[in-house]
Parts: sequence; C-alpha cells; structure tokens
Amino acid sequence: MRWTAAKVGFLVGLGAAIGQAFFKIIPPPAYGVCIACHVRDLDNWIILKIYPSFYSGKFIGGPVSAHFPLLTIVGVVIGAFLAAKVNKEFQWRTMRVWWQRPHVEFVWGMLVCIGALMMGGCPIRTTLKAAYLDLTAMSGLFSIFLGVFLGCKVIKHLVKLGG
Repeated sequence: MRWTAAKVGFLVGLGAAIGQAFFKIIPPPAYGVCIACHVRDLDNWIILKIYPSFYSGKFIGGPVSAHFPLLTIVGVVIGAFLAAKVNKEFQWRTMRVWWQRPHVEFVWGMLVCIGALMMGGCPIRTTLKAAYLDLTAMSGLFSIFLGVFLGCKVIKHLVKLGG
C-alpha cells in the first residue's frame, strides 16, 4: 500500500477524533498545529515536571500541556526525516550564499518563532482568532499576508538577478 498525504491525513484525523471521543483529549480553543506554540508547551511541561513549584498559580501555555507532553514537534521532526529517507530526498546541502548559512537561518527561525509567540500563534491559530474578531489577530493576519507578498517579490527579484 502506498502512503499518500491524503491517507495519512485521514488516519491522523480519525485518530484525533477517536482520542477526543474515548480519551477526553480536548485541545484548547483556536489551537492549530503551531510549531512555536507546541515547542513552548513542551518546554512548559518539562519545566513543570522538573520544577513543580515554578508555576505559582497560573500555568503559562496551553492547559492541555499541563497534564501530558505535546510531542507534535518531535513527530514533525521524525516524520520529516523518515519521509525524506523513504523518498530518497535526504541529503546534506552546502550553503553558498550569506542568507543560507546555518547561523543566519537559525536567527531567522528564532525571529519567526518569537514573532509567532508575540502575535499569538501560527497562521492557523491567527486565522481562527481573527474569525472571532480579535483585533490583534486581524493585524497579525494582515502582517502575514504582507510578509508573504513582500517575500515573494524579493524571491522573484533574486531569481531575475541569478538567471
């Protein structure tokens, strides 16, 4: 049997529905598949398990992560690695230009995650919050659209310069 994105998505969705129905796993409202938020919640769970007295009163992060770890980020990394290996697409790349150096990419990734946490989450969560007429989410969604538009223009300009 060949695994396609649609088949895997269906099985994951079915598993999530079964988890909610039988095990009472209820995610917080407007909680998407956000790498930044899930890393924050995994960190919070680890800190809570190591230093239970660290949180005096209010728990920071998604309430679901107070009881069990959100291993979404671990699954994304392992799944991406396995998919690349199975499809023979895993390869080491040499960075050639300054904006593709590992330390520069790390800084860009950190800025994206910090921006996502300041804004309130990933584009999925931002869209859900904007649907509830949250003004911060609406401005964040506009910023995402503007950033994507400007990023596409920059990439288009760089491609013209290179070829």
